[in-house]
Amino acid sequence: MMSLPANFSVEDFRVTLVGAGALGSALATALHAKGYRFVSVINRTAADAQQLALSLGAPHYSDQLLDMPHETNLLLLAVNDGAIESVAEKISELRLGFKTLVAIHFSGALSTDALKSLGAKGAITIAMHPFQTFTRQAHARLERPDLFKCYFGLQAPEIEGIEIGKKIAHDLGSKVMVVPKDAKTLYHIAGVMTSNYLVTLTSLAAEVFAGLGLQPKEAFKVFEPIMLGTLDNMRHADDARESLSGPIERGDARTIQKHLNELSEQLPHIVPVYVALAIETVRVAIHKGSISQSEAADILDLLEDFARRETNA
Repeated sequence: MMSLPANFSVEDFRVTLVGAGALGSALATALHAKGYRFVSVINRTAADAQQLALSLGAPHYSDQLLDMPHETNLLLLAVNDGAIESVAEKISELRLGFKTLVAIHFSGALSTDALKSLGAKGAITIAMHPFQTFTRQAHARLERPDLFKCYFGLQAPEIEGIEIGKKIAHDLGSKVMVVPKDAKTLYHIAGVMTSNYLVTLTSLAAEVFAGLGLQPKEAFKVFEPIMLGTLDNMRHADDARESLSGPIERGDARTIQKHLNELSEQLPHIVPVYVALAIETVRVAIHKGSISQSEAADILDLLEDFARRETNA
């Protein structure tokens, strides 16, 4: 088991990053700014590893795991979920000081079980996932000061791992949410719904607006104020559901009927999504107390009848 000083600091770490994609580059850049010493960057594309290593002041880069410096005691695995376990297994076969090694992966869906080969050698294993979005376009915004003003979902089998994870997250300016190992999938589902599906819904709304002759970028300029306004309403509410507005919140079945008729004629592939979201929105409106049980029943009957007709058509 790795022994750390009571008040360990960034100077205690010699960091190797494996994976120089959007997340890995952003993490490394932010940690370097906080004084973390990078000794190596390893990436499938050597040119990308070299470019990032130069920006981090790291003396070494490679496209081979075999070249990992022996002095590494903090290993950051910022690779695709499907590669984490196999990369960890390959590293476990190297001649490293595993009993003084901290190994971290950044998957939202996987637990430290993906690093079990390193844990078996005595390394401290940590899973810590930033509840944030990183895309290829994010490379141009790596130094965005608020990028890591988010929560990290943190999971580790030992208290030492929790403490190290908290230290790294706090150095990044982040907060920590400790996630039990058996809750990682639920944690990740919430992230997918709040980020990925927001993009999907906005894309569908832009498709609807195409009927008005607007291109997606023009449509987003229209969407952005209402989206930001909704986020602000939720920010100031005790429960996000209290921020609901619109026809279902008002019990306006007639407007919902018009929406369904129009979508059925113009964009029938959107109908199932609209119906599914509308049904869930009725539940939100009931919780808010803005519609009566009879109004909710009328809207639900309308949605279910329409969905049934569309299925049988």
